[in-house]
Amino acid sequence: MGGSFLKFKKRRNTIRAWRALMVGLATGFVAGGVWLILYKLAVIEFHPITSLLVGLAALLAAGGLIFLLTGKRDGAFAKELDHTFSLKARVQTMVAYREEEGEMLGIQRADAEDALSRIPLKSYKFKRLWVYITVLALSAVPLVSGLVIKDVREIPPAAEEIIPFELSALQENGLTELISRVEKSQMEDEFKTPMVEELRTLLDTLRATDTQDAMLEAVRASMTRLCDITYASSTETEVLDALWDSNDLYLKHLAMTLNTSEWSVPDSGDFAERLANYQGVLMGDDKKDDAVAGEITPGKNTLKFALESMSRRLDVTLSNAGVPEDDEIVSAINGLFKRNPGGFAPLLAGVDYMSEDSAREQLTLCLSLNSESLYNAISLNKINASEGEHAMLRLSALFIVPI
Repeated sequence: MGGSFLKFKKRRNTIRAWRALMVGLATGFVAGGVWLILYKLAVIEFHPITSLLVGLAALLAAGGLIFLLTGKRDGAFAKELDHTFSLKARVQTMVAYREEEGEMLGIQRADAEDALSRIPLKSYKFKRLWVYITVLALSAVPLVSGLVIKDVREIPPAAEEIIPFELSALQENGLTELISRVEKSQMEDEFKTPMVEELRTLLDTLRATDTQDAMLEAVRASMTRLCDITYASSTETEVLDALWDSNDLYLKHLAMTLNTSEWSVPDSGDFAERLANYQGVLMGDDKKDDAVAGEITPGKNTLKFALESMSRRLDVTLSNAGVPEDDEIVSAINGLFKRNPGGFAPLLAGVDYMSEDSAREQLTLCLSLNSESLYNAISLNKINASEGEHAMLRLSALFIVPI
């Protein structure tokens, strides 16, 4: 192989190495700069020295990859030289037959070597060098930015604007009226007392509060405690959900009968109508007109089936509600089933020996004897929940604090 060819090959590898280095540096500058910027902006929490390691890793990875990808075999490089310097395949022929000997081949090699030796080595240039220099310069922007920008952790927080607050006469009167309303309400004392104390404490706190932030914090904390009291004061949702989830048709109907979601205040007339409808469901009155052969016939047979079905599931269903056994609603429902006389259990025990009319009369009596305890229980829950909800809504309106 001619010495001139080896010199050009060495120059090409030098240019190739410089090209790989510039690409690697550009990649390293960008990677390290971006990493440093992310650290300065507190997006990542790695030590800032890791940006140097990231940049170095990117340099080696990108530079090494470019160096490998731009490598050429001797044949390809010879073709490039022939094309660049218009040598008419002299170098390609020399390289192709370098392992062979012969007079003509010797003359050809001498001719190719002579042609290459007359070409200045510097004529083989770094193509588009300006592009690489420009990219390298631009790639330094992220790194310089990362070095220049200030770490957000070192920037002192802006002083918060302090908005003054003074309890207005309207707010004080509204809160005082709310306290008076709760005191006069029919809430159970175990829930009324802590609710009144909470509202009085809030009033005293707000009288001594002089900033908007402190007011908002006090009102929000008070509303949270009122919500806890309200939640504890009403077990209707838990009990009725358990009845509805029992997978028993008649316990589901009992849940609908005791549901007070449509009441703004307790409504005894509506409750009496619901009990009458529930009695009709237990007797199968809604199936009289379309009874099908083979099904349970409406009347006392339906009543027996309904009472047996509910009795099997009642204890498990009420325990699933997760409320104490002495809860008013749970106690009233247990009374409806287990009261003796006057409950579903004794009615079930004797229904086979009763006539149709007698069974209906006994069911009417059973519901009548338990209607007051059921109504009082759900009414008390409704009052407890309503007062708590009203208190939170009133505070929200008085102090413009969302619930």
